Amino acid sequence: MPPGFDFLFLLLAFGVAVYFMMIRPQQKRMREHQETMNSLEPGTRVMLQSGLFGTLTHIGERQAIVELAPGTEVTIVKPAIVKVITADEEEFEFTDEAPEDGPALEELADEDTLVDETLAAGSDEAPSEKS
Repeated sequence: MPPGFDFLFLLLAFGVAVYFMMIRPQQKRMREHQETMNSLEPGTRVMLQSGLFGTLTHIGERQAIVELAPGTEVTIVKPAIVKVITADEEEFEFTDEAPEDGPALEELADEDTLVDETLAAGSDEAPSEKS
């Protein structure tokens, strides 16, 4: 055997091991994630990088519109979608209706208006405007 053959063989074996243990699985994960992103449709529940959960309402080539709460939509870039959420991963179920044990949304808005009016009435000065 020529000198240095053992070293070359060892180096080649190490390179093959790194490929099969690190690079190939990462490429497989990236390919699966890309397939998932390409198969997204409106109505799909997703989790964003920030940890927020939302429902896709519109999907474009690079961006998507996600509804975080009823009437609250944000535009995001598609890579911000981390994963698709399945029904068994959901801990809470959300509806557009007011909770049965709490006040209705309109009642809360009336309370906020009362607080704002009370605060404004207690102030002798007119609110200052900032330039």
